[in-house]
Amino acid sequence: MKRKFRGFVLFALILLIQITILPVNEVYSSEAEISLTELDIKVMPEFINPEDWDDTIPSLLVGYHGTFTNHSDSVFNGEITISVPTHLPLFKEGFVAQFKDPTDTQPTEEAYTVNFEEQYFSWSPSNPIQPNDEYYFVLEYFSAPIEGEVERNFQYEYIPDSDIQYLSLTFYAPFQAENFQINKEADLITQSFGVEIQVFEYNDIKQGEILDFNVSYKKDSIVTTVEAFNDFTMPNDETHAGLNQQAPIQNQGNESFMNAENIVMVILMFLMIGAFIFIIIRKKNMPQTQTKENKDTPKKIVNKDEEIKKLRKLLADGQIDERTYKEKRSKLD
Repeated sequence: MKRKFRGFVLFALILLIQITILPVNEVYSSEAEISLTELDIKVMPEFINPEDWDDTIPSLLVGYHGTFTNHSDSVFNGEITISVPTHLPLFKEGFVAQFKDPTDTQPTEEAYTVNFEEQYFSWSPSNPIQPNDEYYFVLEYFSAPIEGEVERNFQYEYIPDSDIQYLSLTFYAPFQAENFQINKEADLITQSFGVEIQVFEYNDIKQGEILDFNVSYKKDSIVTTVEAFNDFTMPNDETHAGLNQQAPIQNQGNESFMNAENIVMVILMFLMIGAFIFIIIRKKNMPQTQTKENKDTPKKIVNKDEEIKKLRKLLADGQIDERTYKEKRSKLD
């Protein structure tokens, strides 16, 4: 009898360890294993306000644009959960939707629930994720962490539920904001239609790793970026040539979800296109002597040993071949 009891206790203990210790990605389904391979977090202060929002309170819109990959031979039809900070002031869920592919600009809304007590979104993909296939999604929420009247600031923190191969965080300054500052050095800083964009990129982020940012700026109005773009006229210069004179913000459906998401997607598209064109034009207009000098100057390696470790890991995991490894390795010398 004691042996049977001990056996039951051991079985229960093993089951408990599997449930609590395994990464979140591996607990989604008993049939298939999916993982969050890519995630782009868009942090947008005073970008657009949700319905029934007090317009005197600056809002913060955060969007998760990510990719889940089914690495198994089984179809995934389980539930996905993603943590969100429901404890923030005036937290309000936006929506969850899926994209057909990375170029799709018309997402399809997913049925979801929000657990405010345990702080997460959960949903089951409307279309099961096939073996070795990818699932593209967007999740958005609003909150009101911005403090100050003219000199405004807020803190943004992200703690991943699981390991992520590639993570980027894109911060969009409010329209006509001055002295937009973040307490960390960005990998890319650019301007698009009067909006400053700062991008931070990370590879092989581990579960539970804390990424926190302190953001500050000066702004003396409560006009959101979307409101400003409604009456915005693009500059008549080489950088913006060929783009429409006004952002085409139109209602394209009856559901408020699609209206709001189309507006956000259109504005983000214009900002990113403008930033891309700006970088191309700037490079094209650089003097040839300066371009040659830059090419002859070796790039500064922040941490050579870490870069070599990453290359070795990519080679060991089969993500690059030996030839590619040697080429990249030689550039570090």
